[in-house]
Amino acid sequence: MALIVLIGTSLVLLTTLFHFAVLRVLSGQMAQIEMNNSLRILVMIFVAFGAHIVEISLYAVAYALVVLLELGTFGGATISTPLDYFYFSIVSFTSLGIGDVFPDGHLRFIAGIEALNGLLLIAWTGSFIFLAMGHLWPWQNCKEPPRKSKLE
Repeated sequence: MALIVLIGTSLVLLTTLFHFAVLRVLSGQMAQIEMNNSLRILVMIFVAFGAHIVEISLYAVAYALVVLLELGTFGGATISTPLDYFYFSIVSFTSLGIGDVFPDGHLRFIAGIEALNGLLLIAWTGSFIFLAMGHLWPWQNCKEPPRKSKLE
């Protein structure tokens, strides 16, 4: 059990620090690259998406390791290929929880940790992009209808 807690804690630390580094690059070093604001927002979105894919992949590798060490198994649909581990990790990271594959044993702890970690990292990305768009998004003034005089 201590090994599972160590793996779970390590995954949270690793993914959070990685995400922090990616967002720092997007808010700092990327500002030095010449590009228009619309392209800058798109780059931020795709880089953040890539960061989530890396984080999901780290959890997928951890699932394979835990199964290899015989500390837990999966029930439901067969998990046998790297893509199967990646699929389960996506479902857990996004808190989608489809249920065709489910963890058993100590894998339940890692899946629960991944769901919480994924929720926080996705929210962090959403708030980051929201703030970036507030600074970079070009809003046009909206037309207003003519004001009626008080006499009408």
